[in-house]
Amino acid sequence: MTDFYGLPAFKRMYGFGDTATLRTKSLVAFIGGADARAVAGAVPPHRMLQPIARAPLVVMQSDFTSATDNGDPDENEYRYHEIMLAVIVAGVGTPVPALFPLVLFVDEPTAMLSGREFYGFPKVPADVALERNRAHVRYTSFPRGERRVTEVLRSSWDPEPGILSRALSSAVDLVSSAVRAAGVDDDTIDLLSGLVLAPAGQILNVRQLPDLRNPRRAELSQLTRFSPRLLDPSVAALVSGYTLELPEEPVWSLGRRFFRGESPKTLAAFDWSVTMKVTTGEVLDSW
Repeated sequence: MTDFYGLPAFKRMYGFGDTATLRTKSLVAFIGGADARAVAGAVPPHRMLQPIARAPLVVMQSDFTSATDNGDPDENEYRYHEIMLAVIVAGVGTPVPALFPLVLFVDEPTAMLSGREFYGFPKVPADVALERNRAHVRYTSFPRGERRVTEVLRSSWDPEPGILSRALSSAVDLVSSAVRAAGVDDDTIDLLSGLVLAPAGQILNVRQLPDLRNPRRAELSQLTRFSPRLLDPSVAALVSGYTLELPEEPVWSLGRRFFRGESPKTLAAFDWSVTMKVTTGEVLDSW
């Protein structure tokens, strides 16, 4: 049996193999100072998942102003917010590096389910606020049955637009200059230049099916690749004064885990708008 049952079971599931169109305005920040061993330890051991030494972490704050699926019989158009923390890994079959997300905080359940189930994105429901010059993520937990809202990430930046670039090639030069001013080595600058051309051009995930007899183990694991087509990129602008804060809270402990209590260091940040066309994903390996 190969039919994919929907919700309810008799209704065809859409969004799996259809074409999704996503319009997003995103702020992308390269964050230095992370503990290399902690970063490498957070990536599953696999020959195609190779964290790049000394590479910064990536924070991507996205306001998806429109998300539609051509297979949706109700023609819904969603809007949602997402903040991703990702590791830079070597690209598979391409010299351009890829991203491996550690966590994606999402405030819309449909977007969370479709990305996690199909591609393996590690999406988490949260209160995500994106404002003109600041953002935050608040996560709700229920320790001992009591509701607790914890701030797990916040950021701020200068709301005034920085230097503009009307072409992606010029955007590479802008970001490279900003990163070089932060004292980054030439190899890392070359690495980030590839990401500026396509910040979400290739994302790798591990999708897993748990063993029902032992849910702590996987019955099936698959390395997946998400490669959306990027259309109509807007003018890119440098963002100045970007600051990332990871509060020392008991739920996620992102700051203590990856930065050992030190303040994350922003190497460069920029924002842009783009339309992403998403069809099917790829399974690179199964085990």
